Amino acid sequence: MCNLYTIDAKLADWARDFAAFLGLRLALPAGAAEGRSNLTWRSPMYPKYHGLFARPVDPADHEAGLEPVVGRWGVVPFFHKGPAKDWKFPTNNCRSEEMATKPSFRDALKTKRCILPATGFCEYTGPKGAMTRHTITRADGGPLFLAGLWASHDHDGERTESYTMVMQAARDGDDMFPFHNRQPVVLDRHSARVWLDLEADYREVLSAPARGSLAFDPPAPVPA
Repeated sequence: MCNLYTIDAKLADWARDFAAFLGLRLALPAGAAEGRSNLTWRSPMYPKYHGLFARPVDPADHEAGLEPVVGRWGVVPFFHKGPAKDWKFPTNNCRSEEMATKPSFRDALKTKRCILPATGFCEYTGPKGAMTRHTITRADGGPLFLAGLWASHDHDGERTESYTMVMQAARDGDDMFPFHNRQPVVLDRHSARVWLDLEADYREVLSAPARGSLAFDPPAPVPA
């Protein structure tokens, strides 16, 4: 599962990339085009850090564009009683096989899908205590757009926006298979629209990236 990724670009750059790679408009807040914005995030990203995700401005209007949001990496579901900081369960990753039934994710799957922009993500190989970290990027140097779910949690007047990264199995023949048995759901121009369309069958997007589309540094896995 993924517990480390990077978002190494400014908001205005991400708006350009959403348009160029996905054909989707990212609605920029005031000042973002000039490099000034109150939306800031950490990179590299670890669970419970605050990162960037993009959700539909209006899920019923596919032309309304996407809203950039900064939230906690690790869903805090609406039903949690108490402050967000007291939510202890590891919900930064969501197994695609479980998201339709697991209480932490099933409401979000129905109504709150989003896209996570990333410049890369990391996995580890090798024995415990001497592991090698592999940085995974797009082979063509472009950005990654990953399927995610988001949630809002309210407690004593405090609202916490949060999100999770959807993970699927890595199978023999997939680029990721030598490095880990799970992998993010990487979206392209078509699958991004399917994922955000609440009337569409989301299972269509649950497939591995095309063979050779990911690059790994270091390129070879380390034996366990």
